[in-house]
Amino acid sequence: MLFRRKKINPYKETLYAIYHAKNGISRIEALIDRINARRRKMLEIAAQLEMRGETFLAKRYAAEIAKLDKISSRLADLKLVLEKVVLSLEYAMTIHNFRGIASQVLSITKELKKLPESTIPDLGLVFANLEVSLRNLEDLDYNIPDIEFNAPTTDVDAERVLYEAREIVRKKLETELLSTQED
Repeated sequence: MLFRRKKINPYKETLYAIYHAKNGISRIEALIDRINARRRKMLEIAAQLEMRGETFLAKRYAAEIAKLDKISSRLADLKLVLEKVVLSLEYAMTIHNFRGIASQVLSITKELKKLPESTIPDLGLVFANLEVSLRNLEDLDYNIPDIEFNAPTTDVDAERVLYEAREIVRKKLETELLSTQED
């Protein structure tokens, strides 16, 4: 009995990858909303403490608010990167370049997994599922049919979007490295 590898439908696998990336975006949005709600509550408490004359506690709350702002900012950048990944994958479906774009997006996903935000259980699961879908696309043997196809955009546009995503991730990793060296 021969075991044959299951044939992978590139469109279906790309849609799975897009789903996982959009799922990550929605989870990040939910986290940002929770952080902003917590920030508002802490800001009210800090204002009340300041009015009562308890400046030490008010300063502690202000420091925590600053940390929440930093976390919210980092999550917003991560959301931006995932949005660019979705754009790239949708572009891959348009031009039928599943393998090439999947390998580039996979390298970005590997870099994202190095960020501390990837230790958040929800986001870690999203990145793992996205990576599986992208690996399946990367291992794909797909031949483009012999039809003439005029793409509305060029590969330069996709390269620019992926380059911007890589730069955001690179800057986040550099700042994380610098902050850990300072501590």
